[in-house]
Amino acid sequence: MSSIHTGQDYDFQVISINHVAKSKPNPEWRYDKANPGPNYVLAYCMDGEAFYYFDGRMHVVEKGDVLFFPKESLRTARSNPDNPWTYYTISFDLGFGDETSQAYLNSIEWILRHHNLAMLQPQFSELYHVWTGKRSGYRVRCKGLLMEILYRMLKERDRSRFNSVQYQAIEKTISLIQSDYTRSYSIEELARHAKLSPSHFRLLFKQITGMTSVQYHNYIRIHKAKDLLLSGECNVTEAALQVGFQDIFYFSRLFKKTLGLNPSTLIE
Repeated sequence: MSSIHTGQDYDFQVISINHVAKSKPNPEWRYDKANPGPNYVLAYCMDGEAFYYFDGRMHVVEKGDVLFFPKESLRTARSNPDNPWTYYTISFDLGFGDETSQAYLNSIEWILRHHNLAMLQPQFSELYHVWTGKRSGYRVRCKGLLMEILYRMLKERDRSRFNSVQYQAIEKTISLIQSDYTRSYSIEELARHAKLSPSHFRLLFKQITGMTSVQYHNYIRIHKAKDLLLSGECNVTEAALQVGFQDIFYFSRLFKKTLGLNPSTLIE
């Protein structure tokens, strides 16, 4: 299923991976650099504990935790000598589609704890083995795995802000809209599907997605129509009808309002 939109989508890509490492338990491990370097760092705690110091206090890192450090992030750390941690670590650089995406990523908590993140260990493990093997195409595969890890990390961060049952209920209605975006849905129908009252459904949908259900539905339709127009398979009228709009003039106004251009410009 596609990621839930939150009004402003994020857009970035992995430009380069500088190193990938896997540690062994070391009671004397320490990190204390005055200049941490110009790369992003992502780490996954496989076992044991470490003590990280930033923001003026100590943070205990435990099994299943994910650490994310923006460029030049000042921190110090040491392993718990009685239970030294083992971890995967990745140093990399990113390119951003816009400043909002960069600000969003940089605002992530440096330590993320959620039971679903423990399921990321296979991705970290595969990335490490592919990087170590250096077979043909390894950089492409490693970048893909890293993007998957970052995506899952961001998704869990968004999910953790809401009650799990309620979040799943909204995802369920989004799946319904995506499965047949050509038809119309009433608030009452969507609320019944989510097993929520209409008023509660409206509130949660807007909080989680940044849009009303009607806005999200139209957002999906307009972008699908854009794909059809860019493919060269349809004219404007045909694209509008295929995504469920009977009023072509309304479709054109909504298309321009959503994307900032007239649909006819995509087929000229």
